[in-house]
Amino acid sequence: MPERAVPRRELLAYLVGAGVAGTILVAPYVGRPFVIALFPELKPLAFVPFFVLPLFWGVWNWLRVRLGLQIGIGAWGAVLGFGLACLANGLFVAEGVWFPAVLLLLVTLPSGYWLLWTFLVGPLNEGLGVEAGTISYTTPS
Repeated sequence: MPERAVPRRELLAYLVGAGVAGTILVAPYVGRPFVIALFPELKPLAFVPFFVLPLFWGVWNWLRVRLGLQIGIGAWGAVLGFGLACLANGLFVAEGVWFPAVLLLLVTLPSGYWLLWTFLVGPLNEGLGVEAGTISYTTPS
């Protein structure tokens, strides 16, 4: 029975998404104490599970490559941002700590994700050959 291997470009797509999100995670973890000190009413934000973002970003980028979608990378990232904003609102409601300002995530997160995916993930995908499927490598003989 032949082994099934993950195609290299799909694996690379996952690693690009997860790597960008993992790098960006520095901001929430470093900034959290300062935000709470300045705005104590935002304390519920301190318990958002930011650590799952690389998983979401990696799978989202992998899914785009796997399905061969023709949607722009920025719009694809904005859809992820909107979905995560909805999940965040649901999380706050479930925990009983929801406040009206969390609704702003429905606008700000997709906008921010559009920028990040357009100017970080997209160029990395293109530069590494993920988008065009032009990864060149040699196979051992």
